[in-house]
Amino acid sequence: MAKYRADRSEVAVDVWGKIAMFTPPESKIERVSYSVPTPSACRGILCSIYLKPIEFYYEIRKIEVMKPIKTIEIKTNESKTKIESTSPRPIYLTMGKADNSLLCGRTGQGTQRGNVYLKDVYYRITADIVRRPDAPARITMKALCNQFTNRIQKGKCFRQPFFGTHECMAFFKMPDPGMTPIGVSQDLGYMLYDIFDITSNEKLDTSADGNAEKVISPSFYHAVMRNGTIEVPGWGSPEIRRLI
Repeated sequence: MAKYRADRSEVAVDVWGKIAMFTPPESKIERVSYSVPTPSACRGILCSIYLKPIEFYYEIRKIEVMKPIKTIEIKTNESKTKIESTSPRPIYLTMGKADNSLLCGRTGQGTQRGNVYLKDVYYRITADIVRRPDAPARITMKALCNQFTNRIQKGKCFRQPFFGTHECMAFFKMPDPGMTPIGVSQDLGYMLYDIFDITSNEKLDTSADGNAEKVISPSFYHAVMRNGTIEVPGWGSPEIRRLI
C-alpha cells in the first residue's frame, strides 16, 4: 500500500521476463550485462507504465532480486555500417548462422557478436513518486499513487516496458506477497545510476544543434546487494558520483 507524504510517496511493482540486458557504459562491441538492473533501467520501466512529466518524477529507492542470477550467451548478427533506406530490394536479417550478404544487403559490412544476457529474471522495484514543486495545485500525492496502482492492476502501459534493450520484454504486476528476495549478498562495485538529471523535465534534442550534451549527465553509485536487496541512495545523496 502506498505511503502518502506531502511531496513524495512510495510505490512498488514486480517485473519479470525471459531475458535482460543492462549494458555497462564500457561495453562497446560484445555486451555483458550488469548482474542486476540499474536505477536508470528501473526508472525507464516505471515511466513506460505511468508518466506525467509536468507533475512528477520517479526516484528509485530499492531493487530486490527475486530469482537467482543466471546468464545466457546470445549471438546476434549486426551491421557495422548504416543500411541505406533507399535499397531497391528488401533486406533480410538472420538470427542463425551469420550471413553478411543477407544481413547488410549489398554492403557486406556485417559481423556476428556474442552478448551475455541475464535470463529468467524477476525483480521488485520500489520507488518514490516525487511531486514537482511547480506541478498544478490540483495534483495530490494520493491521486498520483492511485493512478499508478490502477494502471498496474489493469496491466496498462504507455509502451511495452523492457529490461535495458527493446528485445528484452518486461511484464509487470502488483507485488507478490508470497515471493521474497534471494538470500545472496554481493558487492557489485560502481554501477551506472542514471544518464540524466532525474529531476529535470528538459526534452532531449539529439539533432546537430540540439541540447544532448547539456542534458546527458551520467552518474554512478556503489551498489551493494544484501540478501537480494539493493538500497539505492537518493538523488541528492553524496554517494552519487557525477561526471559533470
